[in-house]
Amino acid sequence: MKIKRKEIYFGIILSILIAFSAVYFNMRNEEPYSPGLLSTDSNAMSGSNTFGQETQHFKLISETIEGELERGTFEDVVNRLEILTEEKYGYVKSLRMTYQDQVWSGLMICKLPPTNVTFFTFGARAIIEANGTVTYISISIEDINASQQSQENTYSTINLNLKEIKPENGAGIGVLLAPVLSVLTTSFMWIAQGLIIGVPLCFASLGIVILVNRGIIPLWKNTLKKTKQPYKA
Repeated sequence: MKIKRKEIYFGIILSILIAFSAVYFNMRNEEPYSPGLLSTDSNAMSGSNTFGQETQHFKLISETIEGELERGTFEDVVNRLEILTEEKYGYVKSLRMTYQDQVWSGLMICKLPPTNVTFFTFGARAIIEANGTVTYISISIEDINASQQSQENTYSTINLNLKEIKPENGAGIGVLLAPVLSVLTTSFMWIAQGLIIGVPLCFASLGIVILVNRGIIPLWKNTLKKTKQPYKA
């Protein structure tokens, strides 16, 4: 059986539509992210009414994030963390930096509203891991009475302890090749997944097109012809 070029084109188009539909419905069915304990919504911050007196409480979060950065990326990471802090309506309280043995290290203390701590934490982790590795995260949550605290004390404290790692002797080539190997590995995984899923999907779509084009449509046309023929007594 010779397969027509038109049928191949329709099979490819059908497989692409099926793939995009699967991705679309999978994204729609994903549950929204729930911050959990780190979230401090308006109800939690508005307080409770006890014996006719309203008391406002806050969940005060303190965090410590430690990370190891690739050599030469310290300044860029600090700048991006400062931008992220301002985007989350916070500020950098202090920044201490030290340059020793050709590498930078430092401690950044950021103050943020409790409602934005969760998003800041994941954003800061993404920034650090794009230039190195997050080695430690510590989180503590404390419920405080806002009426007894100043505005600064109601802000959560984020301690960012960062340091660059100096490459070991003889490991320079390995460090340079690591990003290339990571890209090649990721590309190979994508290609393998595409072949494993795409090839069977294309053949299945081609089979559907051939069934419709050579089976269902001719049968439907023959049925229409029979219904249009006049009845002979």
